[in-house]
Amino acid sequence: MASKREQIVSSVVDSIKAINSVKMGSVTREPAFRNEQEFYALARTHFPHVIVTSGNEAREDITMGSSSLRGSTLTIDLICFVKASDKSIDETLNNLVEAIEEKLDVDRSRDGNAMNTEVREIVMGQPIEHPYGSCTISVEVDYTFTRGVT
Repeated sequence: MASKREQIVSSVVDSIKAINSVKMGSVTREPAFRNEQEFYALARTHFPHVIVTSGNEAREDITMGSSSLRGSTLTIDLICFVKASDKSIDETLNNLVEAIEEKLDVDRSRDGNAMNTEVREIVMGQPIEHPYGSCTISVEVDYTFTRGVT
C-alpha cells in the first residue's frame, strides 16, 4: 500500500484530471518535454499542461513512543503551462487557476487522508514566447500519519 503522502499526491492528480470547466490537456507527475524545443513542439491538445510535484514537507511529533503520531504540512507544486488561443494568456491562466482551486476544494480531505487542502500561493512564471504562459500553484496539505506504518 502506498504511503499517505503518495495517496495525497495521487488524489491531487486525479482531481485535476477530472476538471471539466476548462478543457484540460496533460496532467502528469513528469513533464512531457525535456527542453525548450520539445516544449514548443507539443501539440495544442497537451495544453493546459500541469506537472504535479510533491515538494517540501514540514513534520512534527504529536505523540511520542514506538508508534508515534506525526503531523505534516506537505507542499505540492502544480507547474502549469497554457497556450492561449481565443483568450489572452492572463485570462487563460486565471481560468485554469480558478478551475484547479475549485476542484481541489471539492474534497479537502484528499479521500480521507488529510485534514485540510488549500491553495496557498500562485506565482506567475517568467514571460515566454507568445501565446504561452506559465504559473506555479502551491497547494498545502495538512495530514497526520503514524511513524512506521505505510
